Amino acid sequence: MEATRVQILLSTWNGERWLPELLASLEQQTFQDWQLLVRDDGSTDQTLRILLKWQAEHPEKLAGLVLDGNHLGSKLSFSRLVEASTAPCLMFCDQDDVWFPEKVAVQYTALRRLEAQYGEDTPLLVHADLVVVDENRALQAVSFWDYRDFDVEQRKQAYLLNNVVTGCATAFNRAAAVLAFPLPLYAMEHDRWLALVCAWFGVVLPLSHPLLLYRQHADNVIGAKPARLEGLSARTEAWSQQAEVFLHRFGERLNTQEYQLVAALAGLRHLQGWRRRQHILQHRLFKPGVLNNVALLLFA
Repeated sequence: MEATRVQILLSTWNGERWLPELLASLEQQTFQDWQLLVRDDGSTDQTLRILLKWQAEHPEKLAGLVLDGNHLGSKLSFSRLVEASTAPCLMFCDQDDVWFPEKVAVQYTALRRLEAQYGEDTPLLVHADLVVVDENRALQAVSFWDYRDFDVEQRKQAYLLNNVVTGCATAFNRAAAVLAFPLPLYAMEHDRWLALVCAWFGVVLPLSHPLLLYRQHADNVIGAKPARLEGLSARTEAWSQQAEVFLHRFGERLNTQEYQLVAALAGLRHLQGWRRRQHILQHRLFKPGVLNNVALLLFA
């Protein structure tokens, strides 16, 4: 029997309020050669009951249900799911979103076209726009990319400081999974790290058509809110730490100029005040957009 072509990776945590709508949207996918691989991150509500009931009703659709009782947090939970996966195409899934019926079909087709062009050994990632809604599915923004003013065609260097890829809107191939995971401890988020690796060593393809409802509520781990200036210093530390682990894992793959750029970002967390600002200017450690860089120099 031929293996399932798509595995949807779902990390749950106290998601009883949202899970039924998500699972219903998965059942309505026009492309049905998929299975769900689930890891629960230590839920204390009715999440497990909902999952076990769904498993009983759709046994052929559940590739696995990991119930180790540990609370690892979102990024490490998703990393465990990638490590447990086996399919050639993988898709991250958040418990509180609603997928449009064509999501799996559109992204799987786009990924296969990329593999035909670049080969299966190339790390490949496709990601789509999202419709932003509130907890009651009232419309907040028809385009998440416009809402956040994302430049989804950004150069690979920009991924060191600026992520435009949302995990629940992605599909990626086996080569990307093997290269990017398991997740390093100081990776900022699973989607941010995956996008960084694919941008530098493979291909990232944006799909402008929104493919899901991106629900915003008080319990979002990241969400759609614009970044706040008062957190910029902490994010600068995180960017720098992530650059350091990126360099440790992939330094031998980089040419001299690339190595120097990543090393410059990795060294940023060891500097403060005017020396940090001077370092940013000297090595051109810039984010997309003039205002973003003014804020970086003022508040980093």
